Amino acid sequence: MNATSHRAQPLARSLVGAGLVAIAVGSWIWRTPPALGTQGSHGPPLESRRGAVAADDPTASAVGAAVLAEGGNAVDAAVATALAVGVLNPASSGIGGGGFALVWDAGARTTRVYDFREVAPATLDPSDFHVDGKPDPALARRGGLAVGVPGEIRGLAQMARGQGRLSWRRLVLPAAHLARDGTPTSWFLAHVSPETLADLPDEPPYTPLRDLLGGDRARRRGDLLVRPALAATLLAVAADPEAFYRGPLADDLVATARAAGGVISAEDLAAYQVVERAPLWGSWQGLRVATMPVPSSGGVILLETLGILERTGIDLPALGAGSSAAMHVIAEALKHGFADRARLMGDSESGRAAAAALLDDARLRRLAARVRLDRTQPAAVYGEMPAGPAGVGGRPGTGGTSHVCVIDVEGNAVSLTTTVNGYFGSKLVTAGGVVLNNQIDDFTIDPTLVNGFGLTQSEANLVGPGRRPLSSMTPTLLFDGDRVVGCAGGSGGPRIISNTAQVILGVWLFGLDARTAVESQRVHHQWSPDELKVEADLAPDVRGALAARGHVLGVTGSPSAVQVIRVRPDGVLEAASDPRKGGAPAAPAGPAWP
Repeated sequence: MNATSHRAQPLARSLVGAGLVAIAVGSWIWRTPPALGTQGSHGPPLESRRGAVAADDPTASAVGAAVLAEGGNAVDAAVATALAVGVLNPASSGIGGGGFALVWDAGARTTRVYDFREVAPATLDPSDFHVDGKPDPALARRGGLAVGVPGEIRGLAQMARGQGRLSWRRLVLPAAHLARDGTPTSWFLAHVSPETLADLPDEPPYTPLRDLLGGDRARRRGDLLVRPALAATLLAVAADPEAFYRGPLADDLVATARAAGGVISAEDLAAYQVVERAPLWGSWQGLRVATMPVPSSGGVILLETLGILERTGIDLPALGAGSSAAMHVIAEALKHGFADRARLMGDSESGRAAAAALLDDARLRRLAARVRLDRTQPAAVYGEMPAGPAGVGGRPGTGGTSHVCVIDVEGNAVSLTTTVNGYFGSKLVTAGGVVLNNQIDDFTIDPTLVNGFGLTQSEANLVGPGRRPLSSMTPTLLFDGDRVVGCAGGSGGPRIISNTAQVILGVWLFGLDARTAVESQRVHHQWSPDELKVEADLAPDVRGALAARGHVLGVTGSPSAVQVIRVRPDGVLEAASDPRKGGAPAAPAGPAWP
């Protein structure tokens, strides 16, 4: 047993010993994740009748399961889990970022959407990102100008206040204690620390992140991760969530961003508002699908992809899960959705109107008729609008995002995605230990340039005061009538959309169990650049067959993780977390309550 296992086991034993959490420690929860992109089943999904939590960190999942065991509902567990992830995995999420959540209340039969996405500061202008008359996209990716007004604390607090059962303090304290007492550095955090340090400027604003990452040595798996400053911040927030938006904590955030060239103000923080929206609904394979509307592009592209696939007349299960033919057809459908995103979508009147029209049945049928089983097609064929110039820029960046799925014993469900955008966001850390996002990079800085994920974007997503940038986050719930039967979502920039779609297809079309669907090979195509991303160990014959259909192949880099929970017809929950980031699900132990 390695050092991480020795250090991590006491937490697992204490939770299990208290009768709170059931976790499969021996086979997989503390194991070293496989090499990126590896496939192969090594056990069944977690099964439970008492509720389940799936996050990309096993300790965070255990925190959520403990909340369920204490009588909390799905909202309580999701909030506590998300806050814990922010402590354990600062590369992906944290209270310096934002997110989206879909919440199903089984008793009231209602689905609510919480948009706590970051917003652009009130004085931010596109010209701020020009140097000597030319746009400089690096300013939107690192440093003070990259920081959007964080929404996570207000979003999670509003969810807990409106639909939770336990006190806010109870939900925040586990994260505060993890930060105060320390936890072993996870495989994933150790994996991303060296590459982040290598690109970090040797300048004072970035010293706090350098220290968090272990300095020149870089963090190693099993190193104790202690974050005392963040613990103090979380304790203050536990007493009053508004402490994050007014007073010393807010002043600290503003000073950190402004010292690195930012324009965020105390007024921006105080004015931040969570927006409750109507879910974006679709139907597919006899199920109702609820997902995120604009400012997410993820929900629209997910429903567009599923709708096109259903209308092609191609029998995907007959082609076989993981076959080159099935991967090709899925990629062709995705390209239509991403082409529409590039040309039309954004947090603007025109962007929202365009998104609403993309899911029209007749339109989906027209696009489905263009899908060829034998080959790809020219870029202009995808979507229906005239193609504009494709953006040009550097290689796609990393995706610092995390997803949590929770379904409780009463059938309540939460699909929650949180993010700081790129790994460690803007690379700025406040004196209070808060990693600040770089969400401004999700805006269009200049239509001729791609963003940090290589995405071409239109003027509908142009950066502007108080606007919310277009997102790829795709929190999703699936329903059979008025009963929730599934929860899914993921991380990894635009791969969130393609990977969430493929896991949904795996479970609810190909008939795979939750864990096999999560671990199966996935592909990604975002229309521009014209490249099909595959995982490193995809079989040579499958690669060859994809290339023969006209795909230009590339290999995915940083891990993109999906979490999923399926409710089987017998009422048993199947939960799976993606091994690509070392995740594992958890469930409350003992008798189901009440």
